[in-house]
Amino acid sequence: MMTHCSIVLFVFMLLQCSVVIAAPYDARIADAEILTPIPADAPRINGPALYGAQPGKKFIYRIPTQGKRPIQFEVENLPVGLKLDAAQGILTGVTPDAMADYVMRITARNDHGTATRDFKLVVGNKLALTPPVGWNSWGAYMLMVTDEKMRMTADLLVKHGLADVGFQYVSIDDAWMRISPEMFAGRKPLARHEGFDFTGMIGKVRDEDGNILPNAHFPDMKGMVEHIHSYGLKAGLYSSPGPQTCQNFGGSFGHELRDAKQYAAWGFDFIKYDQCSAYKTLDVIKKQKNYDFIDFWRPMVFALRQQDRDIVYNLCEYGDSKPWTWAPGLNMQTWRTGGDLNHNVRGYFREAMRIATELRDFSQPGQWNDPDYMYIHKIRSHKKMVAPAVEIPLNTNQRYQYVTLWSMICAPFFFSCDMDEIDEFTFRLLGNADVVGINQDELGKVARVVEQSDKRVVMVKSMVDGSRAVALFNRDDKEARIALKTDWLGSNQTGKVLDVWRQKKVDNLKAGDEVLLSPHGVALFIVGK
Repeated sequence: MMTHCSIVLFVFMLLQCSVVIAAPYDARIADAEILTPIPADAPRINGPALYGAQPGKKFIYRIPTQGKRPIQFEVENLPVGLKLDAAQGILTGVTPDAMADYVMRITARNDHGTATRDFKLVVGNKLALTPPVGWNSWGAYMLMVTDEKMRMTADLLVKHGLADVGFQYVSIDDAWMRISPEMFAGRKPLARHEGFDFTGMIGKVRDEDGNILPNAHFPDMKGMVEHIHSYGLKAGLYSSPGPQTCQNFGGSFGHELRDAKQYAAWGFDFIKYDQCSAYKTLDVIKKQKNYDFIDFWRPMVFALRQQDRDIVYNLCEYGDSKPWTWAPGLNMQTWRTGGDLNHNVRGYFREAMRIATELRDFSQPGQWNDPDYMYIHKIRSHKKMVAPAVEIPLNTNQRYQYVTLWSMICAPFFFSCDMDEIDEFTFRLLGNADVVGINQDELGKVARVVEQSDKRVVMVKSMVDGSRAVALFNRDDKEARIALKTDWLGSNQTGKVLDVWRQKKVDNLKAGDEVLLSPHGVALFIVGK
């Protein structure tokens, strides 16, 4: 018969031998919760570790660096032809004529610390060795885009730190040109244009020499680009291979070389080339004997490459002719894989999954599948463009999913929203240096889908330093627990894991451990870092 003392001893031993079940790692996200911490005061150099450029071209690059300003920059092994603004961290000049890899050593220091990092300039035939990163005006302003809005956006990217994590491009979409009086008078009134004042936008599309003319909302294109360049950022614009653009402004058909020269003279670094209104023209041309439809796109490619500066080519033909199969052969850097997301934002997950599965092998350095922009926060309605911008129909968790997906699938990391009303949540959502860094990893490997069901998706992305990005997505309306698996985590035996969104190191998170997710939530980890 057991005594009282024996019972106490037995219970104590039982407790000592019991298996302790670890609590799940809590990755739930509350409504409107800001996860990305404010950057530290010490410098941190961000952005891509390598950059592609053609030989003998004008060059501009802002070294994306977080930390308290002023920051002083130094660059060792700076190629001949380039110079450094040591106070701003901006590289400018002309790239070397010799095709080669030029490895520089960048140092950034302030009163709080010093950071160093190698940066490889790859002078050759390929641009966009990592996906382009920036902002586009379409979802923000549509027809209401102006010189003032573009300058303001550049100011805000710098002021709120997005330029410091690698956002480079400030890009105008449609409606910077003029619409001809004949086109305006003969056009069918569109419901989406109702209430818009076209004053200052109607007139000769080209001057006597055939040069494209901006409308009154863009009185000084070169000055606007110089303002963007003053920050070390890059400027983008829009055109069409047809006679008109999507909104019936002047297109580039038959004027490709002249337009490319004009874009370069103004200083632009990026073009979105949109098929939207060119279908009728293309249908006519296709009837010609032995016509190759690729010839519709080829003239602008060749025209851009003849200019004195690199201009990245963003093809927008909505995946109609499977451009991923032929655009790389023309040295186009990005191509749209489907329709616009601004009036179908809820389709973000579907578009990302296409790129992570059936189109995965077509993305690689210098050539990227583009599922459209991250339409985040407030955007305008395509049905009535003069209406005020409204919140997208995605909740907080879905917005974190959206940005995580674009990072993991190596999509062009462009966003579009009304910059007049952008809030701190959105700046911090987009301004996570490691989320952008996963997208910019030099391997250029699109994440693999390692688990997929109606209620959950798991993606794993290999990175150049041997680490892995692991993203867990809950697609259910209820909370979910996902147990980590060994093949997701790889050979990492150290237990070193970074919770990317929270910028928090997690000790001893290993295979078998569970992660708790909000409804439609996401967790993003870097394993082995």
